[in-house]
Amino acid sequence: MHITEFSADGFRNLHQVNFAPDQRLNLIIGDNAQGKTNLLDAIWLMTGCRSFHGLKERHYLGFTADYFQCRMRFHDGRREQEIKYSQERSQQRKRKISLNGVEILKTGSLFEAFHCVAFSPADTELVSGTPEKRRTFMDLCACQLHPGGMQYVSRMALLLQQRNAGLQKIIKGRIGKETALLWDAQLSDAGVHVSQMRANYIQQIAPLCEELYHVITGGTEKLEISYRSAFCDIDALMHLSQEELKLLYQDMLKAHLAEDLKAGYTCKGVQRDELQLLIDGRPVHLFGSQGQKKSTALVLKLAQAHLYNQKLKRSPVILLDDVMGELDEQRQKLLYRTVEDMQVFITLCHASSLRLERSGKIFQMKKGTLRAFSSRV
Repeated sequence: MHITEFSADGFRNLHQVNFAPDQRLNLIIGDNAQGKTNLLDAIWLMTGCRSFHGLKERHYLGFTADYFQCRMRFHDGRREQEIKYSQERSQQRKRKISLNGVEILKTGSLFEAFHCVAFSPADTELVSGTPEKRRTFMDLCACQLHPGGMQYVSRMALLLQQRNAGLQKIIKGRIGKETALLWDAQLSDAGVHVSQMRANYIQQIAPLCEELYHVITGGTEKLEISYRSAFCDIDALMHLSQEELKLLYQDMLKAHLAEDLKAGYTCKGVQRDELQLLIDGRPVHLFGSQGQKKSTALVLKLAQAHLYNQKLKRSPVILLDDVMGELDEQRQKLLYRTVEDMQVFITLCHASSLRLERSGKIFQMKKGTLRAFSSRV
């Protein structure tokens, strides 16, 4: 998968950006606050996912722009496709999105069509941040391989919200306790699907992460990653039938109903799952150094890209925002060796920060405007 043409205008500070990237390596250089990250965010927007830097939709529009529009043509390994995404200030709640000329209302179609793997310094939050960030990472990665899984992730979130609202009604005496069972059966179905999807993904990515970390540290440290389900152990999750797992899930919800009513929300379930990361047997988020956390986050993203390429026989587009300058030569080489057959966009303040000799294109970003700087890296 690679982008053949990209244009953006009015997205954050981007102004009349229009370029044809190299199929492999693209360097976006420029001083801080010139728009390099905004360009990668605009590309990421085409996946249908929220900004990888946490921007709200209302912040996509530039301060002085009346509208923004992004257009991208890309080849998915079989055919060329086109995505258009726009929004007007006067209708900030109404975005216009089309895929191959057909207007779409939900971004799920984009998620199935175009895939990226993005890495930025903020991704150390995958390691040091809340379990929710790790659950979101597992869901995003797993659904890239199996887009149908997104319906269960969305459904689980909606059902959980409805059950929590129902618990509040029970507490206030507006409905009886037996009503909770109506949500339990549906929530169990969605929860089991999500839990199995996460477990399968982590079982596939774990050996890749551990191997990459072994290379980074020269074998002096051992990384272990595993999935911790909140409703059953991993052996049961992998070997019991879905019907048996659904009954286990329902039994768990029923057993903790009194606790839920006391708390006012659902205390147990896959919304409490965890991705466990250990270095030499110790939790990285508690005992890891900043370097260990950065390396762990890096191998999680590299393994994500590698597994996608391996399973789907086509590569995602790689976005590396302001990370190469922080990596030593060994880590830079490992990173690029993992993604060298993929289309890569790298933002840097100075091209000299890249300690690699590779052919590609260099573009310069200045005040939101992009121009070709060189045809060679």
